[in-house]
Amino acid sequence: MKKKFWTSDKIVSFVAIVVSIFSLFIFVRQTNIIEEQNHLSVMPYLMLESSNNSSQNEFRIEIVNHGVGPAIIEERLIFFKGEKHDMEFVEFLTEIAPDTDSIFVISSATLQPGFALPAGASRQILKIGGSKKSYEDFMRFMAITQTDDFSYEIKYKSIYDDHWEISSRDEVPMKIED
Repeated sequence: MKKKFWTSDKIVSFVAIVVSIFSLFIFVRQTNIIEEQNHLSVMPYLMLESSNNSSQNEFRIEIVNHGVGPAIIEERLIFFKGEKHDMEFVEFLTEIAPDTDSIFVISSATLQPGFALPAGASRQILKIGGSKKSYEDFMRFMAITQTDDFSYEIKYKSIYDDHWEISSRDEVPMKIED
């Protein structure tokens, strides 16, 4: 007499193995979804914002993190008349920009590589004003920056090492593919 291959013990063992493999698949899938949610929950979203108060003769430029995670600055570049400058905006204004001697810088802040801007925070990069002449000269300079001779780029990353860039060419951050 020939023995049956599929005994009740083998069927139960086979079903247990299939259920275990299916459970492992579900566990791996859920882990990937949770990791993706965590990844997106710390995404920084930087924007440069300006404020013009002509009645007080003041103009401000600040960088704001509208995201939910810190933005770590990697690089800030200013392009002017075909040349690339790796410097703070106030240094550019005082050392490179033409006809800006009369512009009074009320306050400025650095944006060095490695600086981390927390979620929901802002940093005032530059505040110009004081006198009407200083304000008007700066507004003339800002009109020059609207040409193709001037642009800027700020590259930053998230804590998950995703790389982003904001620039004068785009109004929203662009993801940089590795």
